[in-house]
Amino acid sequence: MIHEKIFYLKSGREVKVVVKGYFLNDNPQFNTEYEVLIKEPKEKFFRTPIGTNHPQYWKMKRSTSQQAKMLLLEYSGISQRQVNQAVSEFNKVVSFPSAQIGLQYESELV
Repeated sequence: MIHEKIFYLKSGREVKVVVKGYFLNDNPQFNTEYEVLIKEPKEKFFRTPIGTNHPQYWKMKRSTSQQAKMLLLEYSGISQRQVNQAVSEFNKVVSFPSAQIGLQYESELV
């Protein structure tokens, strides 16, 4: 399941938080992860905040995953609170009984 939320910044930049939820094969827990994308006012498509041409790209690649996510948030222009808001919305949608129709649990597959 995927949930997307777009934040509009004062600078005109749009920041999209894409929250994805899935079940791991060996774990019945529902896991979530998120991705942050940006779009400047004159751009047509969303892109990653730190691409290969960005001065901080190699710093991000050498960082731990948690440090890399914090660096991405810093350069995207949104806060952890806004990401948490998107994740919270995703969790609310997933908790609705009708949202679980297409989801299969590992115990059902055996």
